[in-house]
Amino acid sequence: MSADNGIYIAKFPDGFRVCEAQAIENIYYYPEKSVERKRTLKSYFGNSPVFKTKNKALLYASELEDKILSDPKGLGVLEYGVSYIGKYESFIQKKKERRNKWL
Repeated sequence: MSADNGIYIAKFPDGFRVCEAQAIENIYYYPEKSVERKRTLKSYFGNSPVFKTKNKALLYASELEDKILSDPKGLGVLEYGVSYIGKYESFIQKKKERRNKWL
C-alpha cells in the first residue's frame, strides 16, 4: 500500500509555505486562478507556517521530516520526501469571489 505523502514547499505571494500532505497532485486539478483551485491550495497550505526565505522553509521541512521518520513505533513514512513544488497564486479569496462561490 502506498503512503502517497510528502513534505511540500511552495512559494506564494506572502512567502514560502510548508505542509505535509497526501495526494498533492490535487492542486493541479482545477485551472490556475480559479476559485476551486484557490480552495484546494488553501486546504493544503492554509494552516501552514510562512517563511520569508526558501532556506528557512527547507530547514523547517527538514525538521518536520526528522520528526515524521523518527516515529517511536517505526510507523513514520514519507514516500516522496521533501519537495519544492514551485510558485503559486494567492489562495486568499477576494470578497467578490466568495460571494460567487455558489454560482
